[in-house]
Amino acid sequence: MTKTLMKYAFLLVLILSLGVLPACSGNGKPGSPEKFESLDMSGVEKLIAANKGKVTLIMFWATWCPACKTELPVLEQLRAKYPKDKLDIVALSVDDTDQAMHTYLKSRPTTLTVLMAKGDVSNEFGVRSIPSLVIFDGEGQVAFNSAGAYPFEMLDPVVGQLVQGQ
Repeated sequence: MTKTLMKYAFLLVLILSLGVLPACSGNGKPGSPEKFESLDMSGVEKLIAANKGKVTLIMFWATWCPACKTELPVLEQLRAKYPKDKLDIVALSVDDTDQAMHTYLKSRPTTLTVLMAKGDVSNEFGVRSIPSLVIFDGEGQVAFNSAGAYPFEMLDPVVGQLVQGQ
């Protein structure tokens, strides 16, 4: 194995073995709908294909999940560090309604692309708890898929390694 590949493998093992903030499970509370664009599995596949040559990070989250709320600022730090032509970040909400997301984002705006998960897109990635991160390399292959909230210091080396590999 090359030194770079060994370093990347070590970082992934480190991230997976270190304790992270607990993930959330359960259901959000329903509300009246506001309209947000939604993304189903076909949409994810199109997004990954359109992003060929750059890293794509998708976070499955919900407004009622405390750990998700701690992960959003981490992703905003990544968004600020890496140019959009190298890294695309999508926060894919699994909230039951658009209203919950609308209310949350009114009180806490974000620089991230926020969409609603449609259909079984979260099941396709084996999401059982949130937040859950799926990171695709520039070739559209899953390079990371794990639940939990990760601090910037843990995610940045992984994303940086993938971005540099492009």
